Formats: sequence, C-alpha cells, structure tokens
Amino acid sequence: MLNPAQEQRWDPIEGFRPALASASAQRELRRWTLIGLGALALAGVYALLLAISRIPGADTLFPWPVAFYEKSLIIHVVFSFVVWYLAIGIILMMIGAYRMSDGAPKLPGLGASALAAMVIAFIMLAVPALMDRGQPSLNNYVPAIIDPIYYIGLLLVAFSIVLATVRSLANCIDRSGPLEPAGAAGLASGIISLAAVAAFAIAWNRLGVMPTTAAENEDLFWAGGHILQFFNTTVMIAGWALLGGRALGRPAIAPRTVMVALGINALLAVGAVILMFVEDPFSGEERILFTHYQYALAPVPIFLGLIIGWTVLRTPNPDADTAKTARLALLLSLVVFYAGGILGIFVDGTDTRTPAHYHGVIGGVNVAAMGLVILFVLPLLERGLARWRAIRASFWLYGLGQLLHSLGLFIAGGYGAPRKVSDTAPGMDVIGNWIGHVGIGIGGVIAVIGGIMFIWIAGKRTLARTG
Repeated sequence: MLNPAQEQRWDPIEGFRPALASASAQRELRRWTLIGLGALALAGVYALLLAISRIPGADTLFPWPVAFYEKSLIIHVVFSFVVWYLAIGIILMMIGAYRMSDGAPKLPGLGASALAAMVIAFIMLAVPALMDRGQPSLNNYVPAIIDPIYYIGLLLVAFSIVLATVRSLANCIDRSGPLEPAGAAGLASGIISLAAVAAFAIAWNRLGVMPTTAAENEDLFWAGGHILQFFNTTVMIAGWALLGGRALGRPAIAPRTVMVALGINALLAVGAVILMFVEDPFSGEERILFTHYQYALAPVPIFLGLIIGWTVLRTPNPDADTAKTARLALLLSLVVFYAGGILGIFVDGTDTRTPAHYHGVIGGVNVAAMGLVILFVLPLLERGLARWRAIRASFWLYGLGQLLHSLGLFIAGGYGAPRKVSDTAPGMDVIGNWIGHVGIGIGGVIAVIGGIMFIWIAGKRTLARTG
C-alpha cells in the first residue's frame, strides 16, 4: 500500500533512478529515446531531400518519385511534429509507470507491444514518399499520403500510444510508489492521446471510407489534430517543470500546482471530443468552433510559464553546467513559445503568418523536449553529458534560429507569401519582403544546424555502452 506521508522527491534524477535501475527499464527507456531521436533524424533527412529536389536540374540527377516535394514535406512534418512528440509523451508514461510501481510495472507486455507497433509504423510512414503511388494531402495537423500503407502506419502509431496509455493508467490505479509531476505528465499525455484517438475514430466513422481527397483528410484530422495540441503543451509543461527544478536544485513551482495544471489540460482535451457533437459533422460551424477552442490551449502554459520563468530569472546565474544548461533551455523555450503565441494573434490562415505562429509555438515545445532528453532522460540512462558547451550551443542555435525563421515567415506573410507552397511572395524588390524571406532561409538553416547538433550529441550518448 502507498504510504500517504511518503515524501515527494524534488530531485528528478535521484528520485527516479532506483525505479529505473533494472535492465528491462533501461532497455525500454533507451529504445523509446532512440525512436524519438530517430524520428527527428528522419525528418531532417527528408527535409534535406526536399531541399535538394528543388535545386534546378536536380530532376536529371535522380528519378524523383511523383510529387516528391509535397510527400517529403508531409513526412518531415509527421515525424518531427507527431512521432517525436508522441515518443516523448510515451517516455513520460513509461517513466511514470516504473516510478508508481517501484520498478515493477504491471502489464509489461504492453510496453514491448507498443515499441514493436511504433517501429513498424516508423517504416510504413516513411516508405510511401519514395514510391510512385499515393497522392499528397497537405491538410492541417496530420498531413497524409493517400495510400493504404501510410494509413496503416498511422493506425499503428495510434495502437502504440493506446497500449502505452493503458499500462500507465493500470499502474496508477494500484500504485505502490508516488505520483509526481513527471508521472502526472505521462498520465495527462495518455488521457489526451486517448481523446485524440477517439476523435480520429469518430471522424473516420463519419466519413465511412478511407479518405481519398485532401478535403476528406482535413475532416478526418481536424478535431483530433486540435486535441493533439494539448498533448504537445503537456510535454512542454513537463519539460518546463523538470528544467526549472534542475536549474534551481529545487522545484521552481509547487509540484501540486503542476499536477493540477496538467489535469486541467487533460480535461480540456477530453472536452474537445464533446464539441464534435455540438454542430453538424464537418460543417463550417464545427470548424469555427474548434478554431475558437484553440484559445483554451493558452491559459495553462502562460500561467505556469510566467511563474517558472520568473522564479528562475530572479535567481542568480548558476555555476554548475547542468543548472546553467537547464536555465538556458527553459528560458529559450519560453521566449520562442510566447513569441509564437503573440504572432498567432495576427494569422488569417492563407499566408505564411500562420506557419510563423505554429513554428514559434512548436519551436518552444521542441526546446523543452530537447532539454528534457538531455537533462532528464540521459541521466536516467546513466549516459549524462560530461561536456556541455556543444549542447548549449545547439540550444542557442535551434532556439534563435527558430525565432528568426518565425519572424521571417511573419514578415513575408504580410507581403502575401502563400503557405504550403515553395513560391515566394511577389515583389521581392520590396525591402521588407526581401528581409522576410532572408529571415526564413537564414533562420531555418541556423535552426537545422542546432537540431543536427542536438540529435548527434543525444544520439551518441544514448548509443554509448557505458555512462
């Protein structure tokens, strides 16, 4: 039985290390970390191929598949903004399950099955872009390649996260260890993912068939895609709480406050499923309803971010490398996320001001997730860093590059640059328009360099044989 007086550990490393000391726990955590990093790496490969395919004359060097540009863009988005985030959420579920069970989680077979499903899904999502089949669908949230292989891959992703969620919930119901912010973030992520899967299933049932057009994919992924944004902010909140704790050597905010906030986030996500029964399915009114519901995403991260950020800012700069790196990752995440949120006030959906908004907020989530991997996951794997300058440089490059990229998109959008195409806005002789496009390119390159450095450093440590 759980002792109610059991003291909650503020040290996220020493508090969790005993529960994750077994070979099975280390193996599972390591594999999920590699899946997450592999998703980022594959997204980068497709982004590189996408760029090469646009070079004049490149079509004579290699027989590019039909619609390769659009398909590569889809794979890049799905792996960098869906699979990567889901992997981080599952890592939080897995760590929480081991912690709540004192290192002996119930339903261990579900963990292995979830891993296997995600590995197979990895292959099935990546392959269609390299084939002369399937039409690209650049719909919002989960862009798709209209091909059975791709949809089976998405179903396997959903199956994987459902299995991980069931195990997490089972170990929470009859727990022998404490429930803390990291474990609560895993539970919240699981509940939100179940809500998203339910929304996708409801939409699929209403469609009645596999989508064959971009409009049908928009209908399929609209509600569930909005719900997944609550998943992303949950991952970010977990990152902020853990980074704040590592920066200060104590909680930057009361753990109970974090868990209440995570619970609110999960309830708001579940509430979004109910919205699917308010208006006529796939109607313009339903679309507007979900568009407005996205404002429910803002209060929780704004409230927590301000408290955590202010607490860390008014504390003298730390000397220890871990604390210094945690502080940097936290503050960069806050700045990029809030900048993206402010830009979102001015979007209209037709030009690059819309991707300016979501590249900002997603960039903030990414920095938090990257910091979580470096300062939480790697130490639990006994593979923490010994040298810190390179990883701090990668955070600086990614964070500032993403900020510059977002500002460039916003400026170019103000001059009419269309979204989801490779064309630029007319009137490149106008200095403001030119500055916007330069910002897009330079910021993107800087962010990519930072991302590559992060993947290399984290991947190398994860694959290392010893700590």
